[in-house]
Amino acid sequence: MPATSAASLALAVRLRDLDDAVVARVIRERAIAPASLRDVFDLAEALLDPAALAIALSGLTRRALAALATAAEHPDGATPGELAARLDRTPDEVLQALAPALDALLADHDGTRVIVWPAVAAELAAWPARGLPSAAELRSAAPPAVLAPVDDADRRFLDRGAAERAFTTTTAVTEVVLALADAPARLLARGGLSLPDAKRLAAAAGCELDDVATLTDLAALAGLIDDEAGFTRPTEAGDTWRRGLLAARWSALAAAWREALPAELVALLAERADSRWGAGLADFLDWLYPAGGEALLARLRRRGLQADRLGIAVDGRPSSIGRVLVAEGAEPAAAVLAPLVPAEVEQVYLQHDLTIVSPGPLAGAIDERLRRVAEVESSGLAGRYRITADSVTRAIAMGETAAGLSQFLASISLTGVPQPLAYLIDETARRYGAVRVGALEPDEAAELGARTGVRSDEPLLLETILVDAATASLALRRVGPHRAVSRFDTDVVLWTLIDARYPAAADEGTTTPERPGRTRSRPAPTVVDDSVAAAVARIRSGSTVGVDGDSAWVARQWELALRGKLSLRATVRLPDGSERSFDLEPTGIAAGRVRGRDKAADIERTLPVSSITALEPLE
Repeated sequence: MPATSAASLALAVRLRDLDDAVVARVIRERAIAPASLRDVFDLAEALLDPAALAIALSGLTRRALAALATAAEHPDGATPGELAARLDRTPDEVLQALAPALDALLADHDGTRVIVWPAVAAELAAWPARGLPSAAELRSAAPPAVLAPVDDADRRFLDRGAAERAFTTTTAVTEVVLALADAPARLLARGGLSLPDAKRLAAAAGCELDDVATLTDLAALAGLIDDEAGFTRPTEAGDTWRRGLLAARWSALAAAWREALPAELVALLAERADSRWGAGLADFLDWLYPAGGEALLARLRRRGLQADRLGIAVDGRPSSIGRVLVAEGAEPAAAVLAPLVPAEVEQVYLQHDLTIVSPGPLAGAIDERLRRVAEVESSGLAGRYRITADSVTRAIAMGETAAGLSQFLASISLTGVPQPLAYLIDETARRYGAVRVGALEPDEAAELGARTGVRSDEPLLLETILVDAATASLALRRVGPHRAVSRFDTDVVLWTLIDARYPAAADEGTTTPERPGRTRSRPAPTVVDDSVAAAVARIRSGSTVGVDGDSAWVARQWELALRGKLSLRATVRLPDGSERSFDLEPTGIAAGRVRGRDKAADIERTLPVSSITALEPLE
């Protein structure tokens, strides 16, 4: 970690004013060890470490680097106008180019001048010796001509294949979001999903295990899923998205994919929409990201794989959908896609074997309700569902009624409601609640050593439950001819009985509890961001956040300046209320007072810390 410098003190001031979320993002993006951070001064010094600077610079495009390196040639700072003359751009374009570098805290803009931290300037100055471009080369090197024309002879065939991929991938992402709504996926401490959950999502999406990461990354890009408390689960936007038309769902995924690309790359693809997008792009990306490295190229290769899956390009050749996407945006591209994919249907065939067959992709809202009453056997172009006593019981437990289910099925059926299906619904509804499950009152729970009661007016049914191996884990004990108790929670008992195919329901007047492990969060042993959050909290407690005159903040700045032998400009409030500034070389601090040699008067001054309203490093 570098020694305290004037730049690190100035950067600390800026860090102190940032939101906690921004500070946490910076720590993660720059791979700072959270345990090493006590306050913003530690973080400022860590951010100016060469390793951290290399990470930040690797994510900047050539345009941003050219602006940053040009500003670095002015140790005392440069105005946007001065930089504009060197870069042949307008001042506004210069500030726009510098925005990523400013966000990465590689430079500061005080409203007048752009100042690049000396450590950043030194890092850029060392680039030519490492085979990386100099400031002059960043300004002048032209991009390579990398894209070859596409033979347009079989465009129609290409578009059919692209539309098929777009349909398949959008359907697969939908199944992933639905599966996560049913049961969130656990995150591993080292990153990624747990293997059982990854396998579950692969089965739901009908894809290979290796494809799950591509689908979940795409869903996360679109804001459909998010990581929270050690689990991946759908967002509110994801819940809304899955009910939309297929073209609209694809549009949201495609828009997120386009937004994730560098603006320069989008511009290149839009300009050359009739060219092949393949291996030749690697040369352009090397030019665009001079210090990008393998990690960045791997991320962009993942975007290329997603483009193939979304039908934007097929084997490196842009489809008509992709050409419109990069040139005009996601909505116009979705309009091109819509006639190329099967139209969604709102009616199905109900069959005597209790299966339901959809003659095409089913509309989202109908599919969602149908999943409440039936098991999904296959999804996609022609969905297949099966209604069972268990699925009807589950639907009733979630608030459906026999009449409501029959009415819904009749409204979507092209073949009416077969008699076996009507009988199954009526018989299941009639028997529903033959077993009632509820929490015991505190006094009774203490007396019986149990938490949950199970009762039935059918003694034989209760006896069957007690001897059933499928319910043995509940350790049920009979306490009367119509009653048994368990030491387990009500939700566990109820859903275990439902899964064992008993007509169990919550006690009358109570709400059916959620299935355990489905929508509730389970505590995770380790959450990746915990150490970062703890570091941010520690930084805030270690660095008084308030006005410039806070005594703890002033004292810490003075201590670091003393250690780094840095001069400071101290603004002091005098007894009459006026303020005066002194340029001082710190010589000591003790008992709430600081000492420093006045550079102008050549005398040592002693000042109360409480009277100092601001400190500013002197170069």
